[in-house]
Amino acid sequence: MRIAMLHASFAVRGGAELYVEDLTRSLIARGHEVRIFTADDHPRLSARIKHKAAVHLGDLADPTGLTPADLRGFDVVHVHNWQGLGVRTVARIARAYPTVHTVHDYAIVDPNNAMLSLGRSRILDALLRMRSAWILRQFHNVRLLYATERARATVMHGARRPESRLVPLAVDLDWNRRTWPPGDPATFLYLGALGVHKGVDLLLEAWDGPGTLLVAGDGPLRAMAEQPRPGVEYLGRLDEAGKRAAFERAGWLVFPSRHVETYGLVCAEALLAGRPIIAGSHAPPPMASDTSTLLYTGADGLREVLHRAAALPAGEYAALAGSAAADGRKLDWDDHVSAVVAAYEVR
Repeated sequence: MRIAMLHASFAVRGGAELYVEDLTRSLIARGHEVRIFTADDHPRLSARIKHKAAVHLGDLADPTGLTPADLRGFDVVHVHNWQGLGVRTVARIARAYPTVHTVHDYAIVDPNNAMLSLGRSRILDALLRMRSAWILRQFHNVRLLYATERARATVMHGARRPESRLVPLAVDLDWNRRTWPPGDPATFLYLGALGVHKGVDLLLEAWDGPGTLLVAGDGPLRAMAEQPRPGVEYLGRLDEAGKRAAFERAGWLVFPSRHVETYGLVCAEALLAGRPIIAGSHAPPPMASDTSTLLYTGADGLREVLHRAAALPAGEYAALAGSAAADGRKLDWDDHVSAVVAAYEVR
Protein backbone atom coordinates (compact mmCIF):
# COMPACT_ATOMS: atom_id res chain seq x y z
CA MET A 1 0.00 0.00 0.00
CA ARG A 2 1.23 3.52 -0.83
CA ILE A 3 0.50 5.87 2.06
CA ALA A 4 0.88 9.67 2.11
CA MET A 5 1.42 11.04 5.62
CA LEU A 6 0.30 14.68 5.64
CA HIS A 7 1.56 16.74 8.60
CA ALA A 8 1.94 20.52 8.50
CA SER A 9 5.28 20.94 10.24
CA PHE A 10 7.91 19.32 12.42
CA ALA A 11 9.18 22.73 13.57
CA VAL A 12 7.84 22.03 17.07
CA ARG A 13 8.53 18.44 18.06
CA GLY A 14 5.97 16.93 20.39
CA GLY A 15 3.97 13.75 20.78
CA ALA A 16 2.25 14.03 17.39
CA GLU A 17 5.56 14.41 15.56
CA LEU A 18 7.08 11.42 17.39
CA TYR A 19 3.98 9.40 16.57
CA VAL A 20 4.12 10.22 12.85
CA GLU A 21 7.77 9.15 12.70
CA ASP A 22 7.17 5.92 14.64
CA LEU A 23 4.10 4.99 12.62
CA THR A 24 5.88 5.68 9.34
CA ARG A 25 8.85 3.54 10.35
CA SER A 26 6.60 0.65 11.41
CA LEU A 27 4.51 0.77 8.24
CA ILE A 28 7.65 0.69 6.10
CA ALA A 29 8.90 -2.30 8.11
CA ARG A 30 5.67 -4.08 7.18
CA GLY A 31 6.35 -3.53 3.50
CA HIS A 32 4.23 -0.45 2.84
CA GLU A 33 5.52 2.53 0.89
CA VAL A 34 5.18 5.73 2.92
CA ARG A 35 6.07 9.35 2.23
CA ILE A 36 5.69 12.19 4.72
CA PHE A 37 4.50 15.48 3.21
CA THR A 38 5.29 18.59 5.29
CA ALA A 39 5.51 22.33 4.87
CA ASP A 40 9.07 21.98 3.58
CA ASP A 41 7.74 20.08 0.58
CA HIS A 42 5.44 22.88 -0.48
CA PRO A 43 6.63 26.52 -0.65
CA ARG A 44 3.20 28.14 -0.37
CA LEU A 45 2.33 25.93 2.57
CA SER A 46 5.66 26.68 4.22
CA ALA A 47 5.22 30.44 3.86
CA ARG A 48 1.75 30.27 5.33
CA ILE A 49 2.78 28.37 8.44
CA LYS A 50 5.29 31.09 9.31
CA HIS A 51 2.32 33.36 10.07
CA LYS A 52 0.45 31.89 13.03
CA ALA A 53 -2.65 34.03 12.50
CA ALA A 54 -3.08 32.50 9.07
CA VAL A 55 -3.43 29.04 10.59
CA HIS A 56 -6.88 29.95 11.90
CA LEU A 57 -7.80 31.69 8.64
CA GLY A 58 -7.26 28.32 7.03
CA ASP A 59 -10.63 27.32 8.46
CA LEU A 60 -12.23 29.51 5.80
CA ALA A 61 -9.55 30.17 3.21
CA ASP A 62 -7.32 27.80 1.26
CA PRO A 63 -3.97 29.51 0.67
CA THR A 64 -1.79 26.39 0.65
CA GLY A 65 -2.09 25.53 -3.01
CA LEU A 66 -1.76 21.83 -2.14
CA THR A 67 -3.75 19.81 -4.70
CA PRO A 68 -4.69 16.17 -5.20
CA ALA A 69 -2.16 16.08 -8.03
CA ASP A 70 0.61 16.49 -5.44
CA LEU A 71 -0.44 13.13 -3.99
CA ARG A 72 -0.97 11.26 -7.24
CA GLY A 73 -0.33 7.53 -7.03
CA PHE A 74 -1.05 7.07 -3.31
CA ASP A 75 -3.67 4.62 -2.07
CA VAL A 76 -4.54 6.49 1.11
CA VAL A 77 -3.80 9.85 2.72
CA HIS A 78 -3.28 10.03 6.49
CA VAL A 79 -3.64 13.57 7.88
CA HIS A 80 -2.17 14.48 11.27
CA ASN A 81 -2.45 18.26 11.55
CA TRP A 82 -5.26 19.74 9.49
CA GLN A 83 -5.12 23.14 11.21
CA GLY A 84 -1.77 23.79 9.59
CA LEU A 85 -3.16 22.89 6.19
CA GLY A 86 -6.64 24.32 5.92
CA VAL A 87 -10.04 22.67 6.04
CA ARG A 88 -10.70 23.11 2.34
CA THR A 89 -7.34 21.56 1.44
CA VAL A 90 -8.10 18.41 3.40
CA ALA A 91 -11.67 18.28 2.09
CA ARG A 92 -10.45 18.55 -1.50
CA ILE A 93 -7.89 15.78 -0.99
CA ALA A 94 -10.54 13.58 0.66
CA ARG A 95 -12.73 13.86 -2.43
CA ALA A 96 -9.87 12.44 -4.51
CA TYR A 97 -8.34 9.83 -2.18
CA PRO A 98 -9.38 7.66 0.76
CA THR A 99 -8.40 9.90 3.68
CA VAL A 100 -8.10 9.35 7.42
CA HIS A 101 -7.20 11.86 10.09
CA THR A 102 -5.78 10.99 13.50
CA VAL A 103 -7.27 13.47 15.98
CA HIS A 104 -4.27 14.55 18.08
CA ASP A 105 -5.96 17.55 19.71
CA TYR A 106 -9.21 19.49 20.02
CA ALA A 107 -8.61 22.04 17.26
CA ILE A 108 -11.92 21.11 15.61
CA VAL A 109 -13.68 22.32 18.76
CA ASP A 110 -11.53 25.40 19.37
CA PRO A 111 -8.70 27.09 17.39
CA ASN A 112 -6.92 27.11 20.74
CA ASN A 113 -6.70 23.33 20.75
CA ALA A 114 -6.40 23.31 24.54
CA MET A 115 -10.01 24.62 24.45
CA LEU A 116 -9.07 27.73 26.42
CA SER A 117 -11.40 29.90 24.31
CA LEU A 118 -14.50 28.03 25.47
CA GLY A 119 -16.51 29.50 28.31
CA ARG A 120 -15.39 33.09 27.83
CA SER A 121 -18.75 34.25 26.52
CA ARG A 122 -22.00 32.82 25.21
CA ILE A 123 -21.51 34.52 21.87
CA LEU A 124 -18.00 33.13 21.41
CA ASP A 125 -19.16 29.65 22.43
CA ALA A 126 -21.97 29.83 19.85
CA LEU A 127 -19.52 30.91 17.13
CA LEU A 128 -17.15 28.10 18.03
CA ARG A 129 -19.99 25.57 17.81
CA MET A 130 -20.88 26.89 14.35
CA ARG A 131 -17.24 26.67 13.29
CA SER A 132 -16.92 23.11 14.58
CA ALA A 133 -20.11 22.00 12.81
CA TRP A 134 -18.87 23.53 9.56
CA ILE A 135 -15.50 21.75 9.82
CA LEU A 136 -17.18 18.40 10.47
CA ARG A 137 -19.42 18.92 7.42
CA GLN A 138 -16.36 19.68 5.29
CA PHE A 139 -14.73 16.50 6.61
CA HIS A 140 -17.64 14.24 5.66
CA ASN A 141 -15.32 12.24 3.36
CA VAL A 142 -12.62 11.93 6.03
CA ARG A 143 -12.50 9.03 8.47
CA LEU A 144 -11.56 10.45 11.87
CA LEU A 145 -9.46 8.21 14.12
CA TYR A 146 -9.83 8.83 17.86
CA ALA A 147 -7.64 7.44 20.61
CA THR A 148 -10.48 7.42 23.16
CA GLU A 149 -14.25 7.61 23.33
CA ARG A 150 -13.84 10.73 25.49
CA ALA A 151 -12.04 12.52 22.66
CA ARG A 152 -14.63 11.41 20.10
CA ALA A 153 -17.52 12.63 22.25
CA THR A 154 -15.81 15.97 22.83
CA VAL A 155 -15.22 16.61 19.13
CA MET A 156 -18.37 15.14 17.65
CA HIS A 157 -20.80 16.45 20.33
CA GLY A 158 -23.74 14.68 18.74
CA ALA A 159 -22.72 15.10 15.09
CA ARG A 160 -23.29 11.99 12.98
CA ARG A 161 -20.69 12.80 10.33
CA PRO A 162 -17.96 12.31 9.38
CA GLU A 163 -17.29 8.63 9.90
CA SER A 164 -15.14 7.87 12.92
CA ARG A 165 -13.33 4.94 14.45
CA LEU A 166 -11.68 4.28 17.80
CA VAL A 167 -8.00 3.36 17.39
CA PRO A 168 -6.43 3.38 20.88
CA LEU A 169 -2.91 4.75 20.81
CA ALA A 170 0.25 3.03 21.95
CA VAL A 171 3.94 3.87 22.05
CA ASP A 172 6.65 2.22 19.96
CA LEU A 173 8.62 0.98 22.97
CA ASP A 174 9.27 -2.48 24.36
CA TRP A 175 9.28 -1.22 27.94
CA ASN A 176 6.31 -3.38 28.92
CA ARG A 177 8.43 -6.43 28.09
CA ARG A 178 11.33 -5.33 30.29
CA THR A 179 11.96 -6.10 33.93
CA TRP A 180 11.84 -2.78 35.76
CA PRO A 181 13.26 -2.18 39.23
CA PRO A 182 10.80 -0.91 41.83
CA GLY A 183 10.24 2.84 41.68
CA ASP A 184 11.07 5.18 44.55
CA PRO A 185 7.76 6.56 45.88
CA ALA A 186 9.56 9.74 46.97
CA THR A 187 10.90 10.49 43.45
CA PHE A 188 8.60 12.19 40.94
CA LEU A 189 9.10 12.76 37.21
CA TYR A 190 7.69 15.49 34.99
CA LEU A 191 8.34 14.72 31.32
CA GLY A 192 7.05 16.91 28.52
CA ALA A 193 6.92 20.38 27.03
CA LEU A 194 7.87 23.11 29.46
CA GLY A 195 4.85 25.31 28.84
CA VAL A 196 1.98 26.83 30.80
CA HIS A 197 -0.60 24.64 29.08
CA LYS A 198 1.20 21.54 30.36
CA GLY A 199 1.11 22.87 33.94
CA VAL A 200 4.83 22.62 34.69
CA ASP A 201 4.66 26.07 36.32
CA LEU A 202 1.84 24.84 38.56
CA LEU A 203 3.94 21.84 39.57
CA LEU A 204 7.05 23.90 40.34
CA GLU A 205 5.06 26.43 42.36
CA ALA A 206 3.33 23.65 44.31
CA TRP A 207 6.57 21.80 44.99
CA ASP A 208 7.89 22.15 48.55
CA GLY A 209 10.27 19.23 48.74
CA PRO A 210 8.53 16.01 49.83
CA GLY A 211 11.26 14.11 47.99
CA THR A 212 12.95 14.56 44.59
CA LEU A 213 11.34 16.08 41.52
CA LEU A 214 12.94 15.29 38.15
CA VAL A 215 11.95 17.72 35.39
CA ALA A 216 12.67 16.72 31.79
CA GLY A 217 11.81 18.52 28.57
CA ASP A 218 12.21 21.86 26.87
CA GLY A 219 10.07 24.86 26.08
CA PRO A 220 9.21 28.45 27.01
CA LEU A 221 9.45 27.81 30.77
CA ARG A 222 12.89 26.23 30.65
CA ALA A 223 14.43 29.06 32.70
CA MET A 224 11.87 28.41 35.43
CA ALA A 225 12.75 24.71 35.42
CA GLU A 226 16.48 25.48 35.56
CA GLN A 227 16.10 27.80 38.56
CA PRO A 228 17.65 26.11 41.63
CA ARG A 229 15.01 24.71 44.00
CA PRO A 230 15.37 22.25 46.88
CA GLY A 231 14.86 18.73 45.66
CA VAL A 232 14.40 19.65 41.97
CA GLU A 233 16.70 18.32 39.23
CA TYR A 234 16.39 19.60 35.68
CA LEU A 235 17.39 16.85 33.24
CA GLY A 236 16.98 18.70 29.93
CA ARG A 237 15.46 17.15 26.84
CA LEU A 238 15.80 13.35 26.93
CA ASP A 239 16.18 10.71 24.24
CA GLU A 240 14.74 7.23 24.76
CA ALA A 241 17.69 6.06 26.87
CA GLY A 242 17.45 9.18 29.00
CA LYS A 243 13.72 8.72 29.52
CA ARG A 244 14.24 5.11 30.50
CA ALA A 245 16.86 6.13 33.05
CA ALA A 246 14.56 8.82 34.45
CA PHE A 247 11.68 6.36 34.85
CA GLU A 248 14.02 3.89 36.54
CA ARG A 249 14.74 6.53 39.19
CA ALA A 250 11.18 7.77 39.58
CA GLY A 251 8.27 6.18 41.35
CA TRP A 252 5.64 8.43 39.79
CA LEU A 253 4.86 10.40 36.66
CA VAL A 254 3.31 13.79 37.42
CA PHE A 255 0.93 14.91 34.67
CA PRO A 256 -0.25 18.41 35.65
CA SER A 257 -1.80 19.43 32.31
CA ARG A 258 -4.17 22.36 32.71
CA HIS A 259 -6.63 21.00 30.14
CA VAL A 260 -8.15 17.70 29.07
CA GLU A 261 -5.84 16.11 26.51
CA THR A 262 -6.93 13.67 23.86
CA TYR A 263 -4.49 11.07 25.16
CA GLY A 264 -1.12 12.01 26.66
CA LEU A 265 1.60 9.77 25.22
CA VAL A 266 3.86 10.38 28.21
CA CYS A 267 1.23 8.68 30.38
CA ALA A 268 1.40 5.63 28.14
CA GLU A 269 5.19 5.63 28.57
CA ALA A 270 4.76 5.73 32.35
CA LEU A 271 2.40 2.76 32.32
CA LEU A 272 4.78 0.79 30.10
CA ALA A 273 7.38 1.39 32.80
CA GLY A 274 4.96 0.35 35.55
CA ARG A 275 4.85 3.81 37.09
CA PRO A 276 1.56 5.16 38.49
CA ILE A 277 0.44 8.66 37.54
CA ILE A 278 -0.48 11.78 39.49
CA ALA A 279 -2.92 13.89 37.44
CA GLY A 280 -5.57 16.57 37.79
CA SER A 281 -9.09 15.38 38.49
CA HIS A 282 -10.20 17.36 35.41
CA ALA A 283 -7.82 15.40 33.14
CA PRO A 284 -7.35 11.77 34.25
CA PRO A 285 -5.28 9.88 31.66
CA PRO A 286 -7.79 7.78 29.69
CA MET A 287 -5.54 4.74 29.29
CA ALA A 288 -4.89 4.42 33.04
CA SER A 289 -7.15 2.60 35.48
CA ASP A 290 -8.45 4.36 38.57
CA THR A 291 -6.16 2.06 40.57
CA SER A 292 -3.13 3.36 38.63
CA THR A 293 -3.61 7.05 39.43
CA LEU A 294 -3.80 9.58 42.21
CA LEU A 295 -5.88 12.66 41.32
CA TYR A 296 -5.72 16.20 42.69
CA THR A 297 -7.69 19.43 42.39
CA GLY A 298 -5.84 22.76 42.26
CA ALA A 299 -2.36 23.73 43.43
CA ASP A 300 -3.07 22.97 47.09
CA GLY A 301 -4.47 19.59 46.12
CA LEU A 302 -1.38 18.82 44.05
CA ARG A 303 0.90 19.71 46.95
CA GLU A 304 -1.10 17.46 49.29
CA VAL A 305 -1.07 14.52 46.86
CA LEU A 306 2.69 14.81 46.36
CA HIS A 307 3.24 14.57 50.11
CA ARG A 308 0.80 11.68 50.42
CA ALA A 309 2.42 9.80 47.52
CA ALA A 310 5.91 10.17 48.97
CA ALA A 311 4.75 8.69 52.27
CA LEU A 312 2.65 5.81 50.94
CA PRO A 313 3.20 2.48 52.71
CA ALA A 314 5.15 0.03 50.56
CA GLY A 315 2.15 -2.25 50.05
CA GLU A 316 -0.11 0.56 48.79
CA TYR A 317 2.51 1.84 46.39
CA ALA A 318 3.19 -1.68 45.11
CA ALA A 319 -0.52 -2.12 44.36
CA LEU A 320 -0.60 1.12 42.36
CA ALA A 321 2.57 0.19 40.48
CA GLY A 322 1.20 -3.28 39.72
CA SER A 323 -1.99 -1.79 38.32
CA ALA A 324 0.05 0.63 36.19
CA ALA A 325 2.14 -2.23 34.80
CA ALA A 326 -1.02 -4.18 33.97
CA ASP A 327 -2.38 -1.16 32.07
CA GLY A 328 0.94 -0.86 30.25
CA ARG A 329 0.79 -4.46 29.05
CA LYS A 330 -2.40 -3.58 27.15
CA LEU A 331 -0.66 -0.88 25.10
CA ASP A 332 0.73 -3.00 22.30
CA TRP A 333 2.29 -1.01 19.45
CA ASP A 334 2.00 -3.80 16.87
CA ASP A 335 -1.73 -4.10 17.59
CA HIS A 336 -2.06 -0.35 17.15
CA VAL A 337 -0.33 -0.35 13.77
CA SER A 338 -2.57 -3.21 12.63
CA ALA A 339 -5.64 -1.20 13.66
CA VAL A 340 -4.39 1.80 11.64
CA VAL A 341 -3.87 -0.40 8.56
CA ALA A 342 -7.39 -1.78 9.00
CA ALA A 343 -8.72 1.78 9.08
CA TYR A 344 -6.95 2.43 5.78
CA GLU A 345 -8.44 -0.64 4.12
CA VAL A 346 -12.08 -0.42 5.24
CA ARG A 347 -13.51 2.35 3.08
